[in-house]
Amino acid sequence: MADDDKTKPPKLSDDHKPRVSKNVTVAVKLNGTNYSLWSRLMKIQIGSRRVLRHINGNPPPPEPGAADYTEWEETDSIVFSWILDNIETDIVIDFAHHQTAEALWKSLAVTFESTSDPFLLFDLEEKAENVKQGEQDLETYWRHLHGTWIDVDRCQEQPVTCCDNGVGQFRKYIETRRLFKFLTGLNPRYDQIKREMLKDKPWPSAEVAYGWIKRETARLRIMPAITTESTVATNDTTSSGGIGLGFAARNQQRGGQPPLHRPGTSTTPNR
Repeated sequence: MADDDKTKPPKLSDDHKPRVSKNVTVAVKLNGTNYSLWSRLMKIQIGSRRVLRHINGNPPPPEPGAADYTEWEETDSIVFSWILDNIETDIVIDFAHHQTAEALWKSLAVTFESTSDPFLLFDLEEKAENVKQGEQDLETYWRHLHGTWIDVDRCQEQPVTCCDNGVGQFRKYIETRRLFKFLTGLNPRYDQIKREMLKDKPWPSAEVAYGWIKRETARLRIMPAITTESTVATNDTTSSGGIGLGFAARNQQRGGQPPLHRPGTSTTPNR
């Protein structure tokens, strides 16, 4: 009896059993140009169902003829179908011949994953450099720019490996470059906020700067407009009102430029 028990596969508890459903759909289908996003979404779906072993081979599958091989094979076929269902039809016909979900997954990675491709990296860096806000709202501009940075990071090898200090310095350098890129791509209406943000060190990361500007933009949209008369009369209150406005109010009192025009408000004084 003891020998028989050793040959039986361990029983999975309910917490570790695969959560297998008939259909899995992600936001985008693999079309040959969106592999990074698609693979990330698929991996999340497959992982949430506790069947990552069927695409990463860890632990390896049981040997054919083993007691649990039939169950593994059935689950693998389901994972295989999930992957195919989320690939464009013209691509499916070139990959449907694979025998396991892991073989299919690895073949897609070899075909479409772009790692350390200098031409792709050059294209992405140029794309990021040319991203401007223009007619886009703040959220759309940030989404496009940040998404391009993610693609750059996936394609770029880590150039500094000598020591932890060197890696940290390189990351800080990239962080500062991306902060400046984000700020320079913003529309001129944010110039006052940008000056306030950069006047003191340490500078924030691009992510923190985006959140800061987004909150300030929302605040200015909600608060009532400041007229010339009210700015001078309530200078002390305005000076501590947040990014940009205090600086602008002090300038106006000294005869400088008027406060930064707020979105949605009129520049013509009330008569």
